Amino acid sequence: MDLKISRTYLLPEADGPLPGADALIRAGVSVVPVPDCGHNIMLDNPQAFVRVTAAALGAAE
Repeated sequence: MDLKISRTYLLPEADGPLPGADALIRAGVSVVPVPDCGHNIMLDNPQAFVRVTAAALGAAE
């Protein structure tokens, strides 16, 4: 929570709201739901994983 670097938390969209998301967002963490996937986001929806990961890395620049 105290890191001063850009951080992004990915979760399956179908899981609904992440408990504790408000605290993460206040700490500067982007919470990003990813559609059409289960627990293993990068295997279940690789296109969306790449898109949100690239966006997160771009925001870190």
